[in-house]
Amino acid sequence: MKQQLMRCAVYIRVSSDEQAKFGDSLRDQRERCLEYINRHENMIFQDIYIDDGVSGQKLDRGEFERLLENVRNDQIDLIFFTKLDRWFRNLRHYLNTQAVLEAHNTAWTAIDQPYYDTSTPHGRAFVAQSMMWAELEAQNDGVRITDVFKNKVKYGEVITGKVPRGYRIQDKHLVLSEEAPAILDSIRYFIKTNSLSGTVKYMQNQHGISMSLQNLKDSILKNTKYIGRYRDNLNYCPALISEEEFNQIQKILDNKQIVRSSQKYPYIFSGLLVCSDCGYKMSGCKINHVTHSKNGIRRYKYPAYECKQYRAYKRCSNGGEIRESRIEEFMLSHIRSAVENYIADYQEAGRKTVDNRTQKSAINKKLDRLKDLYLNEIISLDEYKRDRAQYLAALEELPDFQEPPADLTKIQSLLHCDFEQVYTSFTNPEKRRFWRSIIKEIHVSKSVNRHRDYTIIF
Repeated sequence: MKQQLMRCAVYIRVSSDEQAKFGDSLRDQRERCLEYINRHENMIFQDIYIDDGVSGQKLDRGEFERLLENVRNDQIDLIFFTKLDRWFRNLRHYLNTQAVLEAHNTAWTAIDQPYYDTSTPHGRAFVAQSMMWAELEAQNDGVRITDVFKNKVKYGEVITGKVPRGYRIQDKHLVLSEEAPAILDSIRYFIKTNSLSGTVKYMQNQHGISMSLQNLKDSILKNTKYIGRYRDNLNYCPALISEEEFNQIQKILDNKQIVRSSQKYPYIFSGLLVCSDCGYKMSGCKINHVTHSKNGIRRYKYPAYECKQYRAYKRCSNGGEIRESRIEEFMLSHIRSAVENYIADYQEAGRKTVDNRTQKSAINKKLDRLKDLYLNEIISLDEYKRDRAQYLAALEELPDFQEPPADLTKIQSLLHCDFEQVYTSFTNPEKRRFWRSIIKEIHVSKSVNRHRDYTIIF
């Protein structure tokens, strides 16, 4: 009678510190598991799943999730890994995963630890107890590593070999490198232009520095080390830019005021106009205008703005284009009174601190509940990833305490200068920088009897 073949998957994992400490490399795990399968005639290789540089205590492991998905699809009979701690170092995650495997008749074997047997109640109890001690060991290691890193940060010592551009390591500390002037020039170019892609091109052409948009945004523009701060140490390293410049950059990024360098026409209010009906940013467009005269037909194109949620998706009722010249006209005639009212309201209300800690705690509880829903197969992996990303984004945007801006000097100075006369000499990019330095957004209402309301947000 022909023996039924078992479909065997291989799961291998290593975190960077374990590989350096014990030499338990990915290649070593792979070769030993495949050799084990090849020695058995009743086994066929299904696939290999590799999580490189990922802790066993983490649930969010890309290849491990793919492995479980194939288990749910009944594509795997047996899973191989070298040791139990390659599989999990968290008891709760292990028990939930084991329930999934048993529901789909999938077994596993740790080839270096053949005494683990999940086919009997005693064997499963022994595995669970072993997982409990593995989890305790991992948590203790994590605490020790955290304490060491915290002490290093306190004394301004580096804890990783990854160094921000413009810095180098000297005697375990970060110091400015020869590249610092080029990075400083590039950062200030971004502040001036508000353009990520334009800054990337500028860095390449002016300084020969190649960098992606995301890398520029995450590793430079959002990096607190450039103002000398890291974690709890406010004087971790020499600052390259001022705190005022750093806050200005975050305001540009947070308000999504990034200018796309692909724009042929430099729209003055790009990223500032918000549709009051649907809440989306309004986009620049061109209005075609035709006039008839004795000299023939003349065609013009006027810069304007429209809500794309209305134009393209029909999800909004705020239709129609708004000429850029009309918005300029409104802003120049109303900005002084709007600034005066804003300052008066601020001074009357005083500084009120908002405590967001309760709200953040509620979001963290939702994250825990979401994880339990996924582990118990109540929601799918796609649903888990989508909702988790939304909760994490909400957490990132919420500071523990929130205060209104204390420094009104810049906005007050607008009342003491004749900016209307100077404004007429500005180019469009200069006009755009001028408005962005003062306001956050302009909310545009739906047109009623050919009239719109504009609300200035500081």
